[in-house]
Amino acid sequence: MDWLRQLQKPNYWLLGLTAAIASLHLVILDQSSDQNLFSMSLLLWLAIASLLWDKRDQLKLDSGILPTLVGIGLIALVLLRSISPSGYQVYFSPFICGIALCLMASGVKQLHQYWKEILILGLFVLYPVFDKFLTAINLAKITAIFSTFFLWIAGYDVHREGVFIALPTGKVEVLGGCAGIEIVILMFSTAVLFLLMFPQNYRQKLICLIIAPAIGFIINAIRISILTLIVGYSDKETFNYWHGDDGALVFSMMSVLLFGVFCWFFYIRKDISDPKPEVLLKDDLQVEKNYDQ
Repeated sequence: MDWLRQLQKPNYWLLGLTAAIASLHLVILDQSSDQNLFSMSLLLWLAIASLLWDKRDQLKLDSGILPTLVGIGLIALVLLRSISPSGYQVYFSPFICGIALCLMASGVKQLHQYWKEILILGLFVLYPVFDKFLTAINLAKITAIFSTFFLWIAGYDVHREGVFIALPTGKVEVLGGCAGIEIVILMFSTAVLFLLMFPQNYRQKLICLIIAPAIGFIINAIRISILTLIVGYSDKETFNYWHGDDGALVFSMMSVLLFGVFCWFFYIRKDISDPKPEVLLKDDLQVEKNYDQ
């Protein structure tokens, strides 16, 4: 049958293996109850799927025996490690599996076809680096400063001591997830995805990479300000919700939405309204051709 012959093609096997690796990664993250990392990972995998789909007809799937064996070995190593006491490495395993799949699909010489996908998978590897950097600069204290400022602007009698924000009705301590590390990394990753899908010049890239984390940071600082108010004027159940993963996810979605609006008005809409010169020239030539006819 035709569909059985289609399934025997290597590209379908590679597609199934890629889906299995992505699913394994997401399932493990879901079991770890890390909603922020799960959301970011889902976004990255969807972006990879979109990029591969867009260029599916241009990919050169011609790998040799040696690259294929190396790819199989790398994937086997990741799977064996996942059942060992050290467990599955949520940051490094997707990157290793991605390199392995590229080798199995196209070999070493055509590895450049997947530079965007490899860069996206590299964000997983860089996640602990970003985490340590933001912790080293004491992002929690910076967040506390901004949250205190927002409350002061709103007219509240607020003061700060280190990472403690105090109102007459209660106080909160900015630590751990409240520092905004996860949302800042999420927004930086979102900016990278946007630039990979919608290439911009260097100045626009720099602005985009600055604006996205800044939006995440400010939204999180506003969240901490709200939590400080909830401590004094609401019940504990409400505080626990907005302080937990579900509440944090709402603010993360707000940050991504605001960044999407920013990109639409300052990048995408501008590109649509201002066609590139070569496109205009092509249209003019077509009009002249039709006129001559």
